[in-house]
Amino acid sequence: MAKKRERRSAPARPYVPVPRAEPITVEHAVEEGMLIARSALTMEVKNRIIVGALRDDLAFDPAETADLVKRELAVLSQEQAGYARRMSRLAVAVSGARGSSIRDHDYGPRDYRALTHRGKIYAALSEELERLVDDEEFVQEIVETARAQAWAELGRTIVGRLERAMRVDRDPDYAIDRIDRMRSLVEVDLAALDRGSR
Repeated sequence: MAKKRERRSAPARPYVPVPRAEPITVEHAVEEGMLIARSALTMEVKNRIIVGALRDDLAFDPAETADLVKRELAVLSQEQAGYARRMSRLAVAVSGARGSSIRDHDYGPRDYRALTHRGKIYAALSEELERLVDDEEFVQEIVETARAQAWAELGRTIVGRLERAMRVDRDPDYAIDRIDRMRSLVEVDLAALDRGSR
């Protein structure tokens, strides 16, 4: 009868505590938040330009677009101010709480510092967004970037349609449909692009 082999377990590694990460500074958090806000703002304005040109038949207006950027900055600033107020209320609520959290997602007394810190970040981000409403250089940068992205996207769409229209199709009605497609391209797509570039 064969002997059972004894399993040898690997020696236990000594416990090494994970170093506690330092909280992100308010300045660094605002810098990162502004990168996100700038990207979201540019995308929102770009989409409005495209929808205005294609759906509503509107020509690109730099002044109206700048007003849109300012309104969106104000909305973003108010959102961040609302988050700051919420963090402040939560911090006050947990400072008087007794015992530990009932559920994992509940805040407890140990979360007071983190909530206070988060509130400062939101408040600082709100102030920066509010300041940028009056920063004409920043507003114009967003307008110009959004306009360039919108025209590039419209251009890609038109090129794609042209390529599809130029392909020889085996459909017997291809020649008849081609006339309609080309008319649509000239009257709708190219006309919208021409109006927007003025």
